[in-house]
Amino acid sequence: MANNLNGMAIRQSGSIGGVFRLRNPSLHRSRRGRLYLKASLEDMGGSLTAYLWDEELCRHINLTDLAHAYVEGTLRRRHDGPVVDLSLLQGEQVTTAGEIVRLIPQSVCPHPWLLPFLQAAVERVTIPALAEFVASVLGDDSIAFPFVAAPASLNHHHNHPGGLLEHSLECLQMVARHREFAKVNFELGLVAALFHDIGKTLTMTAEMTRTSLGQSMDHEKLTLELLATHLRRLDWDWPAGASELRYLLTWKLRQKVPRYDMADLVACCDRVSSGLDWRKRKH
Repeated sequence: MANNLNGMAIRQSGSIGGVFRLRNPSLHRSRRGRLYLKASLEDMGGSLTAYLWDEELCRHINLTDLAHAYVEGTLRRRHDGPVVDLSLLQGEQVTTAGEIVRLIPQSVCPHPWLLPFLQAAVERVTIPALAEFVASVLGDDSIAFPFVAAPASLNHHHNHPGGLLEHSLECLQMVARHREFAKVNFELGLVAALFHDIGKTLTMTAEMTRTSLGQSMDHEKLTLELLATHLRRLDWDWPAGASELRYLLTWKLRQKVPRYDMADLVACCDRVSSGLDWRKRKH
């Protein structure tokens, strides 16, 4: 059994264990000259201040801000709130999409309540090569952090920090209602709906400003550039899937009518989500 503290699971025994983001680790000296490490542990559920008192471990810790770290420790109550005294702290590799999303720090997402929905969404992707692609994209902090923080537009729909994630999840949920598609097409459609506007992370910021790149380029043309490294890996694992995903993401750049229904569905869901939010804002 476990309870929640700042959204994080704490065992009834008062212990904590698992993988978290290590935030702002720094070494200090106590009044008696004892070396210790202070940091925060964070995931999509919240954060806790943590201390590592083992001087030998402190001397050999080589983890930087935002590193994935496996920790074990004990909860301690102080007058200013709970903290964790760590008995173990070490680097950890995370590979599954669901865990990668859980480890997006709550503090980088303007609407952290959306992160559990993103986690549930990526866990719907079961084709191994496609699931690895999603994990690879969201495991790239330079893509994932702007993706959960940027607006979907500056003056139109979902025009607020975090609006891009909200819009993308709405599109995915609409596509997910159509289970009549074959599994391959269905899951490619889910991923295309999730990432169809991801190029906007290069054109707008969470501060609601347009980037210099955004002043000269359309976001649709930047989507493949942003995903290029991850698509090349998908080329190796699943060439046909990589080709179809590229088509789903870019067909509107060169065609007025898509060549099959899933591409049309993703585009329709994009328009419906945009239109509903636009009408909601006008009333």
